[in-house]
Amino acid sequence: MKKNLFLSLFLIGVLSTFAQNSFYKNALVVEANAGIEIYRTTYQYKTKNVALPESKTETNAAGNSNFSFGAEYGLHKRFGVGARFKTNSFFTEQDTATKTTPRASSFDISALANFHAVSKKHFDLVLGTEFGYSKLTYKQNDASNLILTGKGTFFSLYVNPRIYFGDIGINFKVYAPFINYPSMTTNNETLNTYVISKWKGSGFGLSFGIQYRFLDSKD
Repeated sequence: MKKNLFLSLFLIGVLSTFAQNSFYKNALVVEANAGIEIYRTTYQYKTKNVALPESKTETNAAGNSNFSFGAEYGLHKRFGVGARFKTNSFFTEQDTATKTTPRASSFDISALANFHAVSKKHFDLVLGTEFGYSKLTYKQNDASNLILTGKGTFFSLYVNPRIYFGDIGINFKVYAPFINYPSMTTNNETLNTYVISKWKGSGFGLSFGIQYRFLDSKD
């Protein structure tokens, strides 16, 4: 009798543990996050169609504030896939010569894959990666009206703890972002004829946001 009671209590405990997972198969989680990114960047350019071609590499730092929307669907209690859209506004300084301030912004559209290493009733530890398309626009805002455009890729690896209060919750994300624009172009066709340039960066990102979980578990 005591053995049967103990076994029953044990099974109830196990079932309740599985039922209290914050992520599960068929779960749909949407999130909105705000954050910052700091990059170490490399800008390379070389001349073409000239008698004496030359090339140069410049290293620098760049940072932005960003806002993103994302959604993830549970393929398994441990695995989910989804997509994310992120807009970035880069920090710029006034040019001391022209007294104008350039404007730089970009957006990223990425597919994501997550592994839910720890999934409890109120806590979900997510390890993930994303990869997708990125576009950068840099406006000089001076008399030349130069606009520099880059199209390329965005990639990141991240750790994303989520805390739940029912179906709604908050999350934090620490990640390593990588961007690459292999071919930069401008609105100046003469410049495009004589200069080839590319820009890439890698760094550190931190964000904070909220998430909401739709769809009940069907298991």
